[in-house]
Formats: sequence, structure tokens, C-alpha cells
Amino acid sequence: MTRLAARMEERVQRRVRAMGVGTDPRGIVEAVLLEGVPTDEESRAFHLIYTEYAVLSVTDPALAGQAFLAAPDEMEAFLATQLTAAQRAGTADPRLDARQEAVVLLAVSAGLGLSVLLGQRTADEATAVLHYHLGRVFPH
Repeated sequence: MTRLAARMEERVQRRVRAMGVGTDPRGIVEAVLLEGVPTDEESRAFHLIYTEYAVLSVTDPALAGQAFLAAPDEMEAFLATQLTAAQRAGTADPRLDARQEAVVLLAVSAGLGLSVLLGQRTADEATAVLHYHLGRVFPH
């Protein structure tokens, strides 16, 4: 699980650089969420392995609990920090609870990623849904 989290961090950093967003909170949040949509073989494999760990953690006490949840909890905290920074900068809706919105955004991203894996929608369709929601979070 530690390796998966490290690899995810590398992919997000690479995406942030490729998008040229620097330290812009919206760009960083977008990069994190878009990484949740499997668009290539590597991201597809990541999602399949992560999903397998999630299912195993439900039935195997050795995998259950905090060890599995540490990376998602860290990502929630990271996104909440980015959302708070955007609120202070006036680019995110100030009425939102940053922590709760981080939870929602990650859940939406994970759900969309799974829907792509299952063939329910394409990666482009999932990306459009993420952009739609980000437009509501970052109206300015």
C-alpha cells in the first residue's frame, strides 16, 4: 500500500508539472482528482490493485484499519488545505466546508474511476463530470 501511495504521489506531481499549474490550488486539486480516472494502462492497473486491497481489507484483519486508510486520510487533508487556500484567495466558494468538500471530491473521483473501469462511462465522460463539479467549487 505504501508503494501505491508513493506512485500515486509521483503521478500527481507529474500531472501538476504537465498542466503548468504551479501552486494554484484549483490546478492542484484538479490534478489529484483527474489522477483518479484511469486513462492509461498504468492508472488502470493502479485502480485495480487499489480496489483489490480495499476488498481484502474488509475480510482480512491483517490488512484492515489504519494502515489501509492512512493514504486516503492524508489525501483528504491535503485537498482540504488546497481548498482552504483557494477560499482565502477568493477562487473557491467561501461557504463550503473544505474538509467535507475534500471528502466529496475524493469520493466522486473514486466512483468515477470505478465507473470507467466497469465500462459504464469513458474517461472523457468522467473527466467532464469532474470539471463540472470543480466549476461549482471554484466559481471564480
